[in-house]
Amino acid sequence: MIINTDLHSHSVYAGGAGAISLNSEERDKKVRKRFTDSSMYAPLKGVDLIGTGDCQFEPWLKFLRDNLEEVESGIFSYIFEDKKIYPDNPFEYPHPKYLLQSEFIVTGPAPNTSKKKKAHILILFPNFSTVEEFNSLLDKFKVSRKKIARPYIVNNHVDEIEYKLNSILDIDPLIEVIPAHILTPEGVYGSNQRINYLDEFFGSATNRITAVETGLSADPKILGLIPELDNFSLISNADAHSASLNRVGREFTSLEINKFNYEEIIRAIRNNKVKQTAEFHPTEGRYFLTGHRGGRKRPGKHKKNQYCCYSPKFVPKNDICPQCNRELTVGVLSRAFEICDAQGENRMLGDGPNRPFVTMVPLVEIIAHSLGVKSIISKKVLSTYYKIIGITKTEVNLWLDSVIQEKLWDSNIDQAVIENINEVKSGNFCFYPGGFDGLYGSLKIGEKLDYENIKIIYG
Repeated sequence: MIINTDLHSHSVYAGGAGAISLNSEERDKKVRKRFTDSSMYAPLKGVDLIGTGDCQFEPWLKFLRDNLEEVESGIFSYIFEDKKIYPDNPFEYPHPKYLLQSEFIVTGPAPNTSKKKKAHILILFPNFSTVEEFNSLLDKFKVSRKKIARPYIVNNHVDEIEYKLNSILDIDPLIEVIPAHILTPEGVYGSNQRINYLDEFFGSATNRITAVETGLSADPKILGLIPELDNFSLISNADAHSASLNRVGREFTSLEINKFNYEEIIRAIRNNKVKQTAEFHPTEGRYFLTGHRGGRKRPGKHKKNQYCCYSPKFVPKNDICPQCNRELTVGVLSRAFEICDAQGENRMLGDGPNRPFVTMVPLVEIIAHSLGVKSIISKKVLSTYYKIIGITKTEVNLWLDSVIQEKLWDSNIDQAVIENINEVKSGNFCFYPGGFDGLYGSLKIGEKLDYENIKIIYG
């Protein structure tokens, strides 16, 4: 059996409890709408299983306890108030399932500096009782967790990180920790206080890590540059902080399992039973290139339209910005090549293990671009979206099934939309100039760009 899983998401509390009043009716409506929307959109993408996000945060934990029912061991179903949740689409979908999941941040020493490094960690739980034990452990570690949905586990030495990660994993043999978006600035390999080997940060606890998350700005081809990852499973997740159609399920992982339960999913991750990953185009991701965005206040100053970005071979010496004379935000592609060199190999893109994956551009973005509409949730965009999904059934089918393309041409869908879908499927598109320093790349259809030869200094 193959299931599509998006195991990294966030609740409305992800920005901290202060973002929403904990006692308001408005909060309750927003919480429920967010969950219902993500539950509605995930199947349209082709996703069968969603991570709950932030499951250890007590207000969200209460919501999950009250509104989820366990249908298989460690797998939950949401109790919908309205059984029919697709009012605009006649094709009704089975409701997705859920897995208890959160993210926490580990801080610790970085080599050759007095500064602290942060690494985001995805964590999966088999049941509610292990979530409660995790919270008890956070209290033992004196972690502040009452007002923040993504807690910080602070450490002064590598052996503290080892001890705390091992303690978390020792709660239950089915708890899984997975370094998240590993090449973005606050991923474990990221540019904020760089390390070149996982054990420089995680120490001996590295031996209990079996998988890493690609992140939106990388894909298996880019991670194939890093020799140390050859024997790890690579998984992809949306890491969605909203329930927008272009966010939910924008990345997911297809796992090969024998039975749809939590233990089988963990076994598939640990034993690399990854059939394929569905990937955001890395150049659209917010940290693909090295650079500084316009309007930047720190470090240094940039005017509104003053920015610079570079592919790896053009990055200025010592990563110093020529406009503000401060360190640039080093992109994912540059870091992958740096780590490859540090690990003693001279790999090129495409080297490394063969990891099947499909690259997707969110369909609502293509539709909005084609119709000249700015809002991806406008009625015009959503109407066209549902027409297409009525034919393809899921977005992933659109990218994988060549027969579907013929059905689209025979429909009454705007021809410009179909032509642009065809252009994207054939690879005739780009994101210019590509994502950098926290900005998403901007979609251009009908043109290509050589991302290994970018040097832009503007303003």
